[in-house]
Amino acid sequence: MDTTKAYVTIFLVAILTISVCNYNVLAMPVLQQFDRCIGACSRFYGNMQCYDNCRKLKYDGGQCDFVTKSENLPECCCYNNQN
Repeated sequence: MDTTKAYVTIFLVAILTISVCNYNVLAMPVLQQFDRCIGACSRFYGNMQCYDNCRKLKYDGGQCDFVTKSENLPECCCYNNQN
């Protein structure tokens, strides 16, 4: 009886460990791939103005990219969804 209890305990600990490890891997964010950057982002309007400008150019959307240039000079980058 004690051997069965030990095996069940080890099995449950293994399942718990695997589920916690997979949770961290699956929760990583996916970076948005931009198709084209069309110019500087306005500090006043920000993402909404960039999004509207990209939609006018027939893209699915757009947002200010603070990584490409810097935080001081973000670019408005447009994207198409890959569905």
